[in-house]
Amino acid sequence: MKKIYIILITLALIAATIFFHHRKENRENIEMEHFATLIADETDHDFENATIEIIGKIKSDETFNSWLRDDNLPSDDSLLCYLYKKYFNSTELFNSYKIALTVCDSNTYITLENKPEIEYPCIDYFGDIFKYDSVNYIGNGLYHIDDPMSNIYYIAKIAVNGRQNLYFEFYKEKNVSPNLKNYSFAIYKNNILYYKLGNYYYPNNLNNFISQTNGIHKGKKFKHFIFNDLTVNKSIVVSIDSERWMRYVAPFSFIFLALLLSYFLFTYFENDRKGMFKNSFHSKMQLTIVLTLTISFVAIGITSFLFLENNITKKTQIEQYKQANIIRNRLETNILMENDLTNAEYLTYLEETFFCDINIYNLDGVLINTTLQNSNVFSDSIEAHAYQAIFKEDAGYLVLNEQYDNEKCMSYYFPILDGNNNLAAVLNVIYFDSKSEYDDQLSDFALNYINIIIVLLGISSIIVLLITRKTLKPLKIIEEQMGKMRLDGHNEPINFKGRDEIAALVEQYNNMCQQLEIAANRIARNERENAWREMARQVAHEIKNPLTPMRLNIEYLQMLWDRKDPKFEENLKETLNSLLEQIETLSKIATAFSDYAKLPENISTTFDLSELLKSTIKLYDVEKNISISLIYNENDVWSIFADKNNLGRVFGNIIKNGIQAIGSEMGHIEVILNRLGEKYRVQISDNGCGIKEEDKKKVFFPNFTTKSSGMGVGLSMSQNIIQGMGGNISFSSKEGIGTVFTIDIPILKEK
Repeated sequence: MKKIYIILITLALIAATIFFHHRKENRENIEMEHFATLIADETDHDFENATIEIIGKIKSDETFNSWLRDDNLPSDDSLLCYLYKKYFNSTELFNSYKIALTVCDSNTYITLENKPEIEYPCIDYFGDIFKYDSVNYIGNGLYHIDDPMSNIYYIAKIAVNGRQNLYFEFYKEKNVSPNLKNYSFAIYKNNILYYKLGNYYYPNNLNNFISQTNGIHKGKKFKHFIFNDLTVNKSIVVSIDSERWMRYVAPFSFIFLALLLSYFLFTYFENDRKGMFKNSFHSKMQLTIVLTLTISFVAIGITSFLFLENNITKKTQIEQYKQANIIRNRLETNILMENDLTNAEYLTYLEETFFCDINIYNLDGVLINTTLQNSNVFSDSIEAHAYQAIFKEDAGYLVLNEQYDNEKCMSYYFPILDGNNNLAAVLNVIYFDSKSEYDDQLSDFALNYINIIIVLLGISSIIVLLITRKTLKPLKIIEEQMGKMRLDGHNEPINFKGRDEIAALVEQYNNMCQQLEIAANRIARNERENAWREMARQVAHEIKNPLTPMRLNIEYLQMLWDRKDPKFEENLKETLNSLLEQIETLSKIATAFSDYAKLPENISTTFDLSELLKSTIKLYDVEKNISISLIYNENDVWSIFADKNNLGRVFGNIIKNGIQAIGSEMGHIEVILNRLGEKYRVQISDNGCGIKEEDKKKVFFPNFTTKSSGMGVGLSMSQNIIQGMGGNISFSSKEGIGTVFTIDIPILKEK
């Protein structure tokens, strides 16, 4: 059953691919025939008739003849401007032509576009042109030049006197579809190569070509269309590359896609309709990769296709509108000249020129002229919406999507006006094959894109399906082993043989197990050592911090004693009180040494914050080169409920750091006490060396110091104390200017 299902899908897709390929071939053949016809026909009968009539009018123009009699012709540009406004601008027929005028005599020289540095005798230039075999005389001085580039080129010669001639050059580029420009073509006259353009190497003689008969001819690498115009012994050959491998890849890509979808479907049924993939990492990865690629390719393809289709549709409609408007202008000119809209031959000529069908309706909305051979496929009356728009709403034009004989078309309706700008009839221009300009481009894009994406998706799917299972198997082992990994125990290594990235991953895992075991032992040992070391640092810092000012105070008292200074007794009591407080603190630290978690113990009491600052400043104000001042409002009450000893340590640490930052230079430390709402703010500033920018982030880190002595725990401990009170400590510093520490302490009261 599975094999039959896959075979049926494969056959259906091959048939669909052949159908699209055959359809594209037919479109391409029609386009090649159109291109050959376009190259072969380089005449404009309406233009020829109108120009011959205008030449006669110019010859009898009174103003022009007066200039000739007076030998006072204006410049070429001025003369052309006069004649253009009076004759050529009277009809839309000449708007699509580039017109140039040259008044030529024996003394006139012209410059060529490809060689502007060379002046060429005017008489010789035009004389040489008329010698070409490609020049055909139309009448009344009008010549047609057979342009090999398929463009339209005429020259009108007017002899004005015995020594001067007027040469009008008319040049018009034909509208060639962008698709047609992908072709190569050659023009043969009398079987001899006259002109060629493109990548194909045409023989010099048509008899040496693969065929000389009309129609499509296929070679090994190119396909050709031959058109023979026996009336002028001219042959047109249009060629295009036929060896396009994407056309042959298409069936295989569709077959591959069908097989891939079949695999997924049968996998789904094999899993009892629970899903295409089992609940595993590699299955999810397969599904994720395939779906991601598919969704991405489809999204990009749809977006690109819609953009291309919309862009080409707009361009095609614009070109169709321009052509339909030109037809309308020519019909209006025909009304002015012949007043006959029932001329079937003229309408057929327009149909063959612009490759469209044309209907003309009278003022009653009844069909009076058409180019459609089978007129029974549509009504003899104008379409209702078109009648309403043109006759009732006076619309300038209307575009409708219509359907004739089950074939869709684009239909353009225009009002035809007479010389008095009154409605004379309604023009209906029909493009049955309205998508012929871009269907091939869209088909090529869609087929090529689908083929390439299917091949890439198929290759990716095969790689994913066949390789992921084997590749991810070692990862399963690693997953199991990592699930058994323990940080505090022995981890078993993985035995894996290989030299790929998985082997490197296994090796890294084994190394990680060894390093983890070593690191676990080291961390346990370091944690024990660091705990004791940190405790010893803090205790040593707390003990050492007040010793220096105590020593200085004692030395100061001894100096006063030795000098029998009368201030000795005055300072003795105050100094002794400070010493006793510090000794009490040291005693508490020593008592709490055995309990690291309680260092320093927080015992809150109610005290005066300003008095604590005064006492701390008095303790450290012993340096001769440094002055310390306290600024606060003496009339306010500065009562606070907090740990007095811990706050004293904080203030002492910051003041001591300020003294060390100033060094031996003259300096000043300023302490400012303020109240901000429900908190006290203490700012301690110094004019020391400041803190470097790179050190600011590490100021409150334990063990960080910029001094040659000290353990670097003072500010870290101070931060912990302030934050433990619910406050905040911060600083600002500029190197070479100084530092300001700001301490915010909440005002708490004893419960």
